[in-house]
Amino acid sequence: MKYYQEQQDKIRYQINKYIFENGYAPEVKDLSAIMHVSEKEIEKGLDELAANHALVLHPASYKIWVAHPFALFPTLFWVKTSKKSWWGNCTWCSFGIAAAIKKDAEIYTKMKGEEETIILSIKDGQLQDADLLVHFPVPAKKFWDNVIYTCANMLVFRSEPEIVEWCERHRVSRGEIVPIQQVWELAQHWYGNYLHPRWTRKTVSEAETIFKQVGLTSDFWRLS
Repeated sequence: MKYYQEQQDKIRYQINKYIFENGYAPEVKDLSAIMHVSEKEIEKGLDELAANHALVLHPASYKIWVAHPFALFPTLFWVKTSKKSWWGNCTWCSFGIAAAIKKDAEIYTKMKGEEETIILSIKDGQLQDADLLVHFPVPAKKFWDNVIYTCANMLVFRSEPEIVEWCERHRVSRGEIVPIQQVWELAQHWYGNYLHPRWTRKTVSEAETIFKQVGLTSDFWRLS
């Protein structure tokens, strides 16, 4: 069992690396060639990774839909460096890409997911836009009940009253409001090693420890 867990993490690492290098996800045949294992072994690994909430596959397919922090489809978050670019799933994931690649980056998104375009800048490891807020409408324990919806709603706002108005207007449950600097810190702790060859998935205990390290201590962030 331990061996197969390690094999899953090796597959996931190669997915992370491939998306970083190419801007799109590998197919089963690509991973098979890279890892020198059969396509059946890769398919088994992808099934297990999806079951363990390590990635999202398209329905009835081995095509990768989401491999956090990367999105493999157009979203409200476009992460750009001087040479490469990717879609992020949400504010947290977009910061996660910047944290993983460890390069200056600009994140293009929409304030409140609506008409106003903004650019969030990371320079020398520092977030340049520190006076904004991020709204998390779904409690951490329920993130994976519908992870696409969860990520799509982790948006940027200017003020708490703006979030309250937005939630009422869109009939979205008000969740946790987090200063954007704190979300950047979370992304660094969570995603900073995603491109390291020895990357492994976090346990529930490890995830909760990270939440506490960055000051996310309310019941909203409990996973167990």
